[in-house]
Amino acid sequence: MFRTSNTQRGAIGFTITEVLVVTVLLGVTSVVAIPQFGGSTMQYAQTAARSIAQHIQYAQDLAVTTQSSVTLSITDSGYVYTLKDSGGETLTHPIDRKPFATDFRDDPNISSLTINVEFTGITDLVFDAFGTPNTGGTITMQHSKMDSDVVLTLHPATGSVSVSLVTP
Repeated sequence: MFRTSNTQRGAIGFTITEVLVVTVLLGVTSVVAIPQFGGSTMQYAQTAARSIAQHIQYAQDLAVTTQSSVTLSITDSGYVYTLKDSGGETLTHPIDRKPFATDFRDDPNISSLTINVEFTGITDLVFDAFGTPNTGGTITMQHSKMDSDVVLTLHPATGSVSVSLVTP
């Protein structure tokens, strides 16, 4: 037997929840799977920067969809990133249901990098209900074995994130 649906015929697309889950899955995949293939210090730095960029984008998306502020807390000299709700409570990761935190100190390939966080002297990036960050700035990853620095840039007006290579 065929079942009929109550949805409007011809309405196709993805819900915001599906988009957010895919974004998180891509972030988890980039942190876990890509370094497993082996690679250079530069590849590890780029993977870490992309992971942080996806955390920033997820925080933005979540702030917009929940219409409340979301904070990305940066601690331990840029090695630990935690997502928090408007009440300051650590959010639960939607996939593994653990606290939403990334600790790069646990990865010997990334912990060997020097990470410089420059967000006008603050360590908490707060995204408002429109997804606008409270500041802009950069996170720079450096290592003596790398010819270029990996720089993540958060643009203050738009909240867009970019990852680039910069020759010192």
